[in-house]
Amino acid sequence: MARILVVDDTPENIRLIELYLRDTEFEVESATSGYEAIERAMNGSFELILLDVVMPGIDGFEVCRRLKNDPLTAFVPVIFLTGRMGDQSDKLAAYKLGAVDYIQKPVDREELIARIRVMLQLEQGRSKLERENIALRAELARVHQRNEEMRASFSDLEQLSAEHAAVSMPAMITLRSDGAVDACDAAAVALLGDLTVGEQLAQSGAAAAAIADVLVVGADPVTVDLLHHDGSRREVLVGARRQSNGEQLVLLQDVSGLRSIERHLAGRSLAAPEPPARAAAGAVYKMTDFVGDSDAVAEVSGRVDSLRQKRSTVLIYGESGTGKELVARALHFDGRHRNAPFIPLHCGAIAPELIESELFGHEKGAFTGADAGSPGLFQAADGGTIFLDEIAETSPSVQVKLLRVLQRGEIRPVGASKPRIVDVRILAATNRDLLELVQEGKFREDLYYRLEVVTLHLPPLRERVSDLRMLAEHFLAMANRRHERTEQPVLGFSEGALDCMNSYSWPGNVRELENVIERAFALDVGELLQIEDLPERLRGRAPRLRPSPVYRGADGDVSGPRALGSVKDIRGHRDAAERKVIEQALKETGGDKLAAANKIGMARSTFYRRVKELGL
Repeated sequence: MARILVVDDTPENIRLIELYLRDTEFEVESATSGYEAIERAMNGSFELILLDVVMPGIDGFEVCRRLKNDPLTAFVPVIFLTGRMGDQSDKLAAYKLGAVDYIQKPVDREELIARIRVMLQLEQGRSKLERENIALRAELARVHQRNEEMRASFSDLEQLSAEHAAVSMPAMITLRSDGAVDACDAAAVALLGDLTVGEQLAQSGAAAAAIADVLVVGADPVTVDLLHHDGSRREVLVGARRQSNGEQLVLLQDVSGLRSIERHLAGRSLAAPEPPARAAAGAVYKMTDFVGDSDAVAEVSGRVDSLRQKRSTVLIYGESGTGKELVARALHFDGRHRNAPFIPLHCGAIAPELIESELFGHEKGAFTGADAGSPGLFQAADGGTIFLDEIAETSPSVQVKLLRVLQRGEIRPVGASKPRIVDVRILAATNRDLLELVQEGKFREDLYYRLEVVTLHLPPLRERVSDLRMLAEHFLAMANRRHERTEQPVLGFSEGALDCMNSYSWPGNVRELENVIERAFALDVGELLQIEDLPERLRGRAPRLRPSPVYRGADGDVSGPRALGSVKDIRGHRDAAERKVIEQALKETGGDKLAAANKIGMARSTFYRRVKELGL
């Protein structure tokens, strides 16, 4: 789902947009000020921003300018959606700042959705062109570098002219989308033997089968040690690119002579190529949006750091609420493919009879109600990443199709007669043991081994309790902004509340912690989150109360646990001591209850309650 940030200082306008975009392919988040919008956009990954013009603090024009000047958010499309009755100059100013559209309120729901979809499609097209240009520039740079190396070693090449002459011209084969040979030139036949048009490349002899086994569309060329049909050994460079009509163009280059030259030159005193530049000393990568600095989190961050620039399939294990989608987003958005599409899908949230169409698309008339064709999420994610959360919930028929995607990059929409080729990185997550499901016959074994190329195991919150306070303060700050507690924010947690939280097992993990803090805000928490602001299940895990403090009155009498008898006496002495402390604080602050509560370190709501109970 495409994530959209709605920025408006009027909650009613935000709710209207959320209502408009409900039950669409969009996931809506909101910000109520320009500063919050900038912070959310910098820390989150949004595909589009709907931005109001008139807001307190900084207006929408300034927000847009700052976002477009930052490389992290420069390519996020911005649509101004405003009720400001300005002249044409406002619209021109918006376009000059980099906005893609300027819509005057009120706007029709269908028009808004259509304009958002158009802008997202344009952005995806731009990102795809940019990725192709980057790949072409990299390819040209490699060719240029190789040419420079060849020229620098010309004297050596002259001495090996006989071997150099052995380097042949490239051979070409065109494959259909199903892997069958569509055409080939004489050089390909000379290299691989007879190739039959219409026959699968993998079934056209041992040499052709060896080539078919290493074909990865769009990947860097690889060298294959090939047994030529005349019995000799050849080193062949193999590369494949997908053409606009869906066919694959396979290029073969007999580089046996060139490799011989390179081995000869490697034995001479030539300067070794410099290794790629490493990150600056001391620079440690941290996953975006993932809070925590425990050893367990550092270990996961290290694995993500090594995987984020690659296209490998990753399987993420973790209990519900541990942040599996955050890790998937870091793998995509913290890497070099961050401008490509990222599409998350919770496999258990869609009915089994609909998930196949949702993933692979369908043709018009494929089933009852299919009045129009749909491309599906895999085609929408072409060139990018798809995140399959709770993949253990998929049906056997879907698992078969997923296996085909992982093997060949092929998808077959429901009702389609021919497959389509996509280049999609698959990230999957589950809170169940897939190997155990394989042994029970509930998950395909071949798909399991295709998915488990690289695994990441996320620790539950109970195994990284040292991160709990940092997480709690993070959610506290978010809740202060969300509930607009700017004048009287919640400042922190009492020691008793922290003791309860630290002693709790958190079966719902980080998500449960966030919900506990949200609950406290919903019930009007005071300036400090106290034990009584926590749910009963947490208070039931609270440690035993510490001994009551000893209060010393003005006459020197001591009231404390050692001078007490019955429970009734204890309560009476404690009330008397607390009365003295509160009265003294009120006297010193001139009757200012808020100042008195702050002075003795008591939450405002608790202070007011105790003043009433004590009859002050």
